[in-house]
Amino acid sequence: MKVVLTGAGGGVGTIIRQMAPAHSGVQLTACSRQELNILDEDAVLQFISSQNPDYVINAAAFTNVDLAQAEPEAAYRLNSDCLEGMVKACRKAGAALIHLSTDYVFDGSKSAPYTEEDHPAPVNIYGASKLEGEQKVLTYPEGIVVRTSWVYSRYSRNFLAAIPGLLRSGSGPLYVDTIQVNSPTYGPDLVNALFLLMKNDIRSGLYHYTNSGGGCTRYDFACRIREKIVCKEPETRPVPVLPMQAETSAAAPRPAYSVMSPEKIGMLPGMKIPHWQEGIENLI
Repeated sequence: MKVVLTGAGGGVGTIIRQMAPAHSGVQLTACSRQELNILDEDAVLQFISSQNPDYVINAAAFTNVDLAQAEPEAAYRLNSDCLEGMVKACRKAGAALIHLSTDYVFDGSKSAPYTEEDHPAPVNIYGASKLEGEQKVLTYPEGIVVRTSWVYSRYSRNFLAAIPGLLRSGSGPLYVDTIQVNSPTYGPDLVNALFLLMKNDIRSGLYHYTNSGGGCTRYDFACRIREKIVCKEPETRPVPVLPMQAETSAAAPRPAYSVMSPEKIGMLPGMKIPHWQEGIENLI
């Protein structure tokens, strides 16, 4: 099975590159943005045609939520506009396109996990640009959208991945948000799910993949990490984790509740959906 990966230099792309050799029968061609400019439609068409892949995984995205609010044109170019050329290239090559999306397509008005049947209503530019990209992929008969959230690993450059270092810093209490409830997703679990989609020959559809457990706040996540550090490293004295008393002054609004249900994808043969607390062990 031949697979082309875009966004190979990002957090998820890095994990895909590292895990591909363990999946027998997968021949991966990985492209960073320096190697393939996905905003260049002609370059994308030429490259994908030359590779003749079975699947293309698009892990490239404009993910800075606040910056997207300030630079909407840039966000739409990378999260939506470029997908027109990618769909054309996949159509010509006969390849299925797997596109990663986000829980931020929802407005947070629910109090139970979002399913694939729920109506999207983004509250910020990032979510709106990702939703527009989803729609372009899903108009392609062999388009697959996988929504995920709060993806973290040792290769992530986000707050969840930074928590162990902040707790070990000894520079005073760590104040963490208690308002947003979301579904943490351990990156390698997500990547295993993507490989399993391909091995099951899934070639279309919308899926949610996050870790199970009903979601949590960043505060809950930080507390669990601190507990693990105390248990595994008794000589370490991590700083206290305290609830943040007020909302941060973020440039972009966020949905207060965006937990997603992975039930649909979990019904695929061989699919495993670990609890969100299990991945924490791999951060410490």
